[in-house]
Amino acid sequence: MDLALKDKTAIVTGGASGIGLCTARFLQREGVRVLIADIQEETLKEAAATLNQGEVETFALDVRHYDACEAMVRHGIENFGHVDILINSAGISGPALLFVETGPEDWHDLIEINLIGVMNCCRAVTEHMIERGSGNIVTLASEAGKGNEKRIVAYGATKGGVISFTRGLAIELGRHNIKVNCVCPGVTHSPMTAYLKDSQELEKRFASAYPLGRLGIPEDIAPMIVFLCSDRTSWVTGQAISVSGGFGRS
Repeated sequence: MDLALKDKTAIVTGGASGIGLCTARFLQREGVRVLIADIQEETLKEAAATLNQGEVETFALDVRHYDACEAMVRHGIENFGHVDILINSAGISGPALLFVETGPEDWHDLIEINLIGVMNCCRAVTEHMIERGSGNIVTLASEAGKGNEKRIVAYGATKGGVISFTRGLAIELGRHNIKVNCVCPGVTHSPMTAYLKDSQELEKRFASAYPLGRLGIPEDIAPMIVFLCSDRTSWVTGQAISVSGGFGRS
């Protein structure tokens, strides 16, 4: 299916690895010019070197700082002329502890990166999209944002906030022909879940909760993100779409 994305431009935060980098690759295959942004500058350079199917720019970004998010959008506009797509993929997982075992120092970065960072990036790009009368915003949420679980309570709360923010922003921006959606993966192999490499037993236990019998990989998630960026989903907005191997339905 031709997604009619050729010559569009996209910003992908958290674009140096994992789902973000995989999404950038899938966007490039559709002819999209990509700016990948990430806090890991060395990894960012290495990632850019692998994106050789089209135009790519990089930007060192800490999503906790609104001024930096504004500078990132300006960089995209200066280099590509405009920004059509924003993918919010930057995020962290936090400690796997019972809430009573944690303290504010464990929640602060989770909230600042996973929720405030998304708000910062969206605010930085929305006026530009409004002026153009079009745009697509897709954010990585999580199944944990729909049904929170023990030991990831604070993480799940940030992703639940992302889902709520997505729905509200979609209502505000719909009249400007701007779609806002989020994708909710289940447990997916990525740098965030690197601990699974050390425990086949743990991976098996996690996978047993999924009707399809396995955990996800970035290549499972990226196609849905790209699809939501296309006009093939022109009547889809304000949605939190699960891509999770049937998790929660077994």
